[in-house]
Amino acid sequence: MRQTLSYNIHDIVKFQIIRDRKFDFSDLIKLRFSCFEVEQVDKPDIILKIGKFTPSKENCYLLDHKYYIKDNYFYCHESEGKVAWKVEIIGFERGTTTINFHADNRFQMHPINLIRVPLFLPQAFLLRTIEHKLSTKGYFLIHSAAVSKDNQAYLLTGREGCFKTSLCMDFVRHAGFTCMGDDRAILYQNRVLNFPMNSAIFEFMTHRLPDERHLGFLSEVQFATRYFLGGHRKTGREGARSAELKALLVVTKSEGLSGSKRVNFESVPQSSLEQTVDSLLLNNKLEDLTGFMPGFGINSAPLFRYLLAYTFVFPNNSVVTQERKLAEHLRGILAKIPIYKVKIPPDYDLAIFNQIYEFIFRNCHD
Repeated sequence: MRQTLSYNIHDIVKFQIIRDRKFDFSDLIKLRFSCFEVEQVDKPDIILKIGKFTPSKENCYLLDHKYYIKDNYFYCHESEGKVAWKVEIIGFERGTTTINFHADNRFQMHPINLIRVPLFLPQAFLLRTIEHKLSTKGYFLIHSAAVSKDNQAYLLTGREGCFKTSLCMDFVRHAGFTCMGDDRAILYQNRVLNFPMNSAIFEFMTHRLPDERHLGFLSEVQFATRYFLGGHRKTGREGARSAELKALLVVTKSEGLSGSKRVNFESVPQSSLEQTVDSLLLNNKLEDLTGFMPGFGINSAPLFRYLLAYTFVFPNNSVVTQERKLAEHLRGILAKIPIYKVKIPPDYDLAIFNQIYEFIFRNCHD
């Protein structure tokens, strides 16, 4: 029996996930994009099919003895770490994109990983394809947290571990904000559109954990138990769809002495705009290059390698030009809003959040 899950991102990009219900763990695959799930969609931009397939690799260029490439098409069969997989992307850069994915079980894996790999690995390919589809329509997905209140949005950007998620949790709990996404957000002209991946997990953390550092194995078990028993319920805070962008906060950890609670704020002059844009582009690129699925020994960002291989054959493809479009879009947006560097002490707590909250309302909020 086949299962079809449908999703609609702000009526901009629509996609479907089609898979066998062999393990009957369908809720696992819904977690990442659950906030966009709908009953059905017409004419999806992307179709992800998980299961066995026969590739259409005739008349292809063959690179590195494993990458089959032709115009608007990519296929490979490879393995890394504990996982082997086949992936075919039809409509690689234009038209409806179909991603066919199948994970092989020739490696000895824990039974739960036999479920997790075919569910979560192809979703990494899906996310990158969503990013490309959005950009072709003038919308840009960036690696950044976003919160909003009174139709005013604030971006919190920075590398993993700088407490972006903890800040989002406290903005929701203590200041009545809406989290528009603790990992990614969509930019369109001067507005931010929400992209709350894994919203169920964020809601669980917000209601039960003091900050992101407390999300460990035990709390993950508690979340899974509540979720599969129907304990998770959406709240109205998930409903904010867009807001006007008012400020960008570039968040980093300071290297001060442990125990310090002082947050340092520094205004970024417009003369440094190009440097800020480069930093945001690099942040996006690092998401492609790091931490793909290290638990399974996959550290090489395969989709990034696929893009490089495709670009070798078709240098001026639309996926490559996406970064240039994003850079141009960011320059236009950031020239109109204040930008601040925010250095946070390594021992995050509510006192640190209060300083950031007060700074935003004193300097940015109308």
